[in-house]
Amino acid sequence: MRNLMSKINPAVFMTVVLVFTGCSHMTNSAKDTSATPSPSVAGDQASQQIVELNQAVQQNSNPARAKKAHLELAQLYSNHKNPRRNYQKALEHLKAYSAFEDVADQEETQNWMAALKEIDRLSKEIATRDQQISRMQDRLGESKKAKLALKNSNRKLTREEIKLREKNRTLEDSNQKLKKTIEMLKNLDQRLEEKRRTFNN
Repeated sequence: MRNLMSKINPAVFMTVVLVFTGCSHMTNSAKDTSATPSPSVAGDQASQQIVELNQAVQQNSNPARAKKAHLELAQLYSNHKNPRRNYQKALEHLKAYSAFEDVADQEETQNWMAALKEIDRLSKEIATRDQQISRMQDRLGESKKAKLALKNSNRKLTREEIKLREKNRTLEDSNQKLKKTIEMLKNLDQRLEEKRRTFNN
């Protein structure tokens, strides 16, 4: 796990730097072309802006408006102040924005897209690792339960073994007493037999 994080952290750091660099360049680009500020991000306000911009994209009646909406959505979804940021959706809207011919070859857009792709890839890899860890933790939990059940069963068997040993010891003592009784009866029978012989003679 430490090896994974040591590999991921530098990559995450670089991609985050690229994202913010890309966001900065894209914001400057948007200001140069439309002279409008980038969308503000403040919790519910961001959610409302996302809804409105998605509606503009779906209507697609005005290509210029749709293009600007895709850019603003990419900025909103990747903004670090957005508590519900979604890099995958940011990447989708940035791809839609870059599909327009006049921005397809912009280096800033391509750099930002490359950063978002790397973040999306790492996010999926982390999610996969989290699922693997979750499954391993479930298996570990089941193993602990099985171990506890085995331990309890072993304790029960140990108690039963002690009881059987005690019973066996009691039986051995009883058996020894029976042997002594049999020997006494044999001796008694032998003496009685001798007396009968003497009496008969």
